[in-house]
Amino acid sequence: MFSVERSVPVNAGLAPGEPVLTRHHIWLGLVLKAEDAVPFVPAMSWCKVTGRFENGLFRDIVFRGEAMTEKILFHPEEKVEFIRTAGIEMGTIVNEILEDETGELSLRFAFTLEREDLPHGSAEEREFADGMAKGYLVAVQATVDEIRKRVKGGVIAAA
Repeated sequence: MFSVERSVPVNAGLAPGEPVLTRHHIWLGLVLKAEDAVPFVPAMSWCKVTGRFENGLFRDIVFRGEAMTEKILFHPEEKVEFIRTAGIEMGTIVNEILEDETGELSLRFAFTLEREDLPHGSAEEREFADGMAKGYLVAVQATVDEIRKRVKGGVIAAA
């Protein structure tokens, strides 16, 4: 089992004309990502919602060529939890909206996963976790970029 955490500031270094994202923008983007993560996560090639329940949904995905099933829990305006329920990689991924003492927002991804094909504590598992950490940093930034693109295009509007 391995754990990785990465976060990126949401509004740092914006180019002129780029929209400043609010907590609500990010939240709406995370909900859209739960519905269809393909535009938000470069390593995901397929995503389909298979069921819904109060404050969540079930979906099937293909991530890095591996088929998996996830139960997704919504914690409105705060975080989304992705619980892997079937596939080679089991565990939990959290996307969380953070705010520092100055009001600056960050998007945090944290995961604790276990792969059935990697012995716990092995060099192979550590190498895989390092690669996942790099990939998730890309995914965090890609998520922020996709949310900003949708705000700029009017797909996501502030409440």
